Amino acid sequence: MRYFLILAALCLSGCGTMKFTPTEYPLRAGLIAPMPVHGTAEVSNGQADVGPVIVYSYGGSKLSSDLHAITELMVQQTSKELSKAAQPAPGEPKTIELKVNSLLSKYSVFHWNSNMNFEARLGNGEVISMTVPHTSGILAQDLNGCVAEGVMKLLNDPRVRTYLAQ
Repeated sequence: MRYFLILAALCLSGCGTMKFTPTEYPLRAGLIAPMPVHGTAEVSNGQADVGPVIVYSYGGSKLSSDLHAITELMVQQTSKELSKAAQPAPGEPKTIELKVNSLLSKYSVFHWNSNMNFEARLGNGEVISMTVPHTSGILAQDLNGCVAEGVMKLLNDPRVRTYLAQ
């Protein structure tokens, strides 16, 4: 009986929720075209929710993070990619406030599929809402890669590019 309890405890130790800390998945050069940016551009985090959210759940294992931390990763990567792609020119300062509303990865046969929904509030008042899909054979890369793909989609969006060029 004692061995059965030890075996049951070992089996159940794989269950539960583990913390997922988002990290940058680098974008290769050329994925974001050079763009004119008139004035300085500041990207900020508009997500106030710091409570835990499940970003992956399958077969008894779960990963949790928080939307503020995921948004902060997106803010940092957007700022970095914007500074690489920007062709600076004089002009009024620009702002982009980001807010990740959801990030969830689901397991499929031998790979993961994630979706991220986020909003970008431009300094001119326009709010752009996007949903970004991503697929990978590695779970962490799927989640982090989805954020990176969101950055790429945001900075290649004609509305954002037009705003930054004004």
